Amino acid sequence: MLPGVVAGTGIVLPAAILSLILADRDTSLNWALVFQFVILVGFASAGFVSGRRRSDTPMFHGIAAALGCWIILQTFGAVRRLIADETVSLAAYPVVALLAATCGIVGALAADWTRRRARRH
Repeated sequence: MLPGVVAGTGIVLPAAILSLILADRDTSLNWALVFQFVILVGFASAGFVSGRRRSDTPMFHGIAAALGCWIILQTFGAVRRLIADETVSLAAYPVVALLAATCGIVGALAADWTRRRARRH
C-alpha cells in the first residue's frame, strides 16, 4: 500500500500546491478545475499502484492508498490554513474522502482489469 500512497502523493501534493499558487494569481475557474482533475487522477493512480501490487485484495488496497493520499493532502491543507489564520471547513472532509476512495476503487479496478487481460494473452 505504501508505494501507492507515495505514487499518489507525488501527483496530488504538487497539484494542490500549484493550484494554490495559481489561484492567488488568476481567479478564473479553469485552473481550479484542471488541478482538481489532476488531484482525482492522483487518487486513482494511488489505487492503481496498490491494486496492481496486491492482486488478492486490489479494491481494499486501492481505497486505503487513496485515503492515505487524502490524509496527507488534508493534513497539508489544514496546517496551511492554520498558519494563514483561515477557517478550516470540516464539512468538506467527508466529501473529499469519498471522492478519494471512489477514485482509489477506479484505479484498483483498472489495475485488476489490466492484470486479468495480461493473463489471458
